[in-house]
Amino acid sequence: MKKFIVAVLIFNFYFSFFNFAQAQNRFDATAFAGFNMSQIDGDGAGSYNHPGLRAGVGTSFTLGSDLDSPWRMVVEVAFTNKGSHVEAYDRDLSASYIELPIMMSYNAMENRLRVAAGIAPAVLVGASVTNYGAEDVLSQENFCAVDWLPLTLSLRYRFADHLGIEARYQNSFLSITKENGSGTYRIFKDNKGCFTRLVSFMLTYTF
Repeated sequence: MKKFIVAVLIFNFYFSFFNFAQAQNRFDATAFAGFNMSQIDGDGAGSYNHPGLRAGVGTSFTLGSDLDSPWRMVVEVAFTNKGSHVEAYDRDLSASYIELPIMMSYNAMENRLRVAAGIAPAVLVGASVTNYGAEDVLSQENFCAVDWLPLTLSLRYRFADHLGIEARYQNSFLSITKENGSGTYRIFKDNKGCFTRLVSFMLTYTF
């Protein structure tokens, strides 16, 4: 129930941005699909060896009165899968999220090139952990319901009027697990646990 309430609140917050953009009649819309290559820092492995899907929709809009401004706010809703594979223990970790990125972007080359940066909070919808093929229920239940602070960087290039390609880097700055007896840390040592890190490659279609 708690996870559901958090998800509803976050969705309401983000969809208000969509409604604002539409009311101002200065938005675009983009659909995208592709894949992630990810790892989890703190799990004992160190390579981007977990493939996952990423797909969703988004919009961008100007915040000021200048509709031709190169600066735009980007808001998205996406399904994304993150995780890792630890070869030493044949351990697979997979977590699926509904992700809600919000970024500030700068457009150049007649809006064909877009550089963006921001955060991508994500609500957990499912997790799977196996060791040597056996399900690890305790580890699955240890994932946090919300990953609040993944920082994200994005580079998109539209090679046609509607079609484009996008590369994205993401790094979570709060632990994705509840109990963290071991692991690594971000920024300061008390911020300890497991953290996702991934790169994404997507095909985009802008309306």
